[in-house]
Amino acid sequence: PPDAPNRFVVNIQPDQASAVGAQLSAAGVDAPLHPMIRGRLIEVNGRKVGPESFTGDRAQRLVDREFNLSYMADAPSHNRIIAGRWFVDGTSELSIEEGIAETLGIKLGDALTFDIAGQLVTARATSLRKVNWDSMRANFFVIMPPSLLADMPASFISAFHLPASQVNVTGALLQQFPNL
Repeated sequence: PPDAPNRFVVNIQPDQASAVGAQLSAAGVDAPLHPMIRGRLIEVNGRKVGPESFTGDRAQRLVDREFNLSYMADAPSHNRIIAGRWFVDGTSELSIEEGIAETLGIKLGDALTFDIAGQLVTARATSLRKVNWDSMRANFFVIMPPSLLADMPASFISAFHLPASQVNVTGALLQQFPNL
């Protein structure tokens, strides 16, 4: 239908985040920007992992590529903690999406090491989250405290619904930022 909302996921370069966020806000679009860091899971509890470490196809594919990681101080309101507790900033802890944890055999208390652009980051799983991947909100496999990831190379991501009557908002953004 003509009045059906359009769905957008936008990947934003760091030097553009402030301006893109301001334009979306000025247009009345609720589109929080979240840092997105790419990292490869290389160890669980000090043991190296790779595709050969798993028998399931999905697990092999997951560890054969980079994860989308993020950082935030507070748990996302649209994710439900189903086990454990949210981490405290300043700690080496993380929250992991329940399906990924199950697929990879990760349990609360396990230490995960990620290679992020050649820098190793290790943190313990302190919570499992239920994520609705169809929510059209930015969701992540793994979330860590800002103190662990804020200095890592990142882009920003946002996801939002936009009524058909406001599609011109995206056109204006793309004119100014053609790489979005």
